[in-house]
Amino acid sequence: MQLDQITANIRLRSSWEAVDLGFAMVQRWWRSIYPPLLLFNLSILLLAFLFVPTKYYLYVMLFFWWIKPYSHRLILHILSQRLFNNDLSTWQALKDIPSIFRGNTFGAITFRRFSFSRGFNLPIWQLEGIRGKARAKRQTVLLNAVHSEAIWLTIGLFFIEIILTFSLLGLFLLFVPESHFDSFTSNFFNPELGSIETWVMLFISSLYIVITLIIEPFYIAANFALYINRRTQLEAWDIELSFRKMAIRLATEKEKLATLAKGT
Repeated sequence: MQLDQITANIRLRSSWEAVDLGFAMVQRWWRSIYPPLLLFNLSILLLAFLFVPTKYYLYVMLFFWWIKPYSHRLILHILSQRLFNNDLSTWQALKDIPSIFRGNTFGAITFRRFSFSRGFNLPIWQLEGIRGKARAKRQTVLLNAVHSEAIWLTIGLFFIEIILTFSLLGLFLLFVPESHFDSFTSNFFNPELGSIETWVMLFISSLYIVITLIIEPFYIAANFALYINRRTQLEAWDIELSFRKMAIRLATEKEKLATLAKGT
């Protein structure tokens, strides 16, 4: 790991300061994150909407929620590359997908899917490349001090996604003319399937998917920043970087003195 290439300001932070750093990463690197993320998910969703019968469109939303860990891997890959000053193009990020999905892809959507700390653990699973007992021990050490923060981050952003989805749905209903509101809402919530209900299911599913695609990079980046901060605490990355900068500065001063000595 080349710490001298790191592009973030590495210092000891509180857990919630680290979360804020993760949000800042997305704000700074969103042009690198969102295009490949959208292309990856749209290719999957397009196939799902094409082959799933219209009356089951609501299950597409469930399918999308279930495979979110695959999107998380792509987001983390882009963030980790950008953190170490490697600017991936959209094409290169998509090209790296087969290598990103090697190992633990089945576990990501089965027994690890319901772990509330999965966002924090993802860098350990994906970036460190350790397996078995060594990974479990490493996970325990890193997660020990930030377990509650990782859990509340998962819960908090999940509710943000749900609140935004239903808020936008409510905003849409506000624009329905009053004269048509009762008939519209009665069809809207009619359990019997029909053309309107099919359209509604597509609308709700699409709305949730859009909101999720916007929010998920913040979730992964915040957990990644928590992970980086935890490693900084345990491995003294900030001190190592300070010594490296000091060594570079002293080497520069030495070269200047040598040049002056030759000149005299």
